[in-house]
Amino acid sequence: MPAIRKIIYANFLVIDRYLLREFSLNLIAVIGVLWLIYVATRFSRYLGQAALGHLPGEVIFTLLGYSSLGALSLLLPIGAFLAVLLALGRMNSDSELTVIAACGIPNQRVIRNVAIFSISTALIVAMLSLAIVPNVLSGRYELEQKAKMAADTSGLVAGSFKESRDGSWTFYSQGLSNDNQKMESVFIEINRGERPIVFRAKQGRFDIDAQTGNKYLVLEDGYRYEGQAGDKDFVIFEFETHSLLVEKGGDKQVRERHKSLSTSDLWTRGQNKDLAEIQWRISAAIMTVLLCFFAMHFANTGPRQGRYAGLLPAILLYIVYSNLLGVSRAWVAKGVISPWLGGLWVHLLMIVVLLLLFNKQKVSQLWMQYKPNKGHGS
Repeated sequence: MPAIRKIIYANFLVIDRYLLREFSLNLIAVIGVLWLIYVATRFSRYLGQAALGHLPGEVIFTLLGYSSLGALSLLLPIGAFLAVLLALGRMNSDSELTVIAACGIPNQRVIRNVAIFSISTALIVAMLSLAIVPNVLSGRYELEQKAKMAADTSGLVAGSFKESRDGSWTFYSQGLSNDNQKMESVFIEINRGERPIVFRAKQGRFDIDAQTGNKYLVLEDGYRYEGQAGDKDFVIFEFETHSLLVEKGGDKQVRERHKSLSTSDLWTRGQNKDLAEIQWRISAAIMTVLLCFFAMHFANTGPRQGRYAGLLPAILLYIVYSNLLGVSRAWVAKGVISPWLGGLWVHLLMIVVLLLLFNKQKVSQLWMQYKPNKGHGS
């Protein structure tokens, strides 16, 4: 630590340390507020699911921990954006930036510190998005599926019959494990068509397809009876393993599972939707850097406009930027645009807008020079 401190003091002026400290403190404050809002929203959602019996109450805080960690890669880009905006907005309102300029410190010094802060934050975002968050989401997904399955089977009692909600099948198990996921001496009667179907198996267990989210009851060492006993079309099948679809997974479960795949797995699969997910993760880091530079422009407001006059247009820009990345992600997944183009066009568009904003006076002068020449030529 002393060695690092010496390096910092040797390479950074007082103004550099002051700016970076302001950015960092604002980042902590903004992330703290956004994180609390996110956690509260998630907590109320999990409580609602637990109240409806769709989720065991004992896993709520574990799921909350997974979700809060997974949200960091989404909160850091907008957190860094608002941190720079609020810090420079306050300094501009308090005339601190004017004093800094009067002391002979060029504006490039502020730009340099914004670059250091934004790139450092972007590296953290990249590490989270590409490596840490997928593992966290994978753990959350598996725990959610197991918890929901446990909630769905919580009504099962060994030695008693249980009917489905629509009455189409009847279930019986002589023995159950403590988590209700494994059964012994299983009997199932299904009446969905004209021909009744009966299953009898030595063992049974519930399983979830990791890719689709479909829930299955897997029977082992048993028989399947179709039709009425004594009829000509009565059939008996013997099986070692037979899977019954209990509940079909929804599109949301498929999307959640896809988000939890590691970046290396996505790259190996190489489908359009996989490349779209990789580009989305990389875009979070690129977006962080560009947003911080946009914050410099929005923080530079007039003395009568107020400290936070640039907050509303800044939020609008963030919404447009993130939505364009979302559209690009969907286009790549559907094959509308090339995966190699991906979100690159969105970032290039934002760089052009950023350059125009930073060179607004030069662009205005060129435009004014062009208008008289055009009028004279006509």
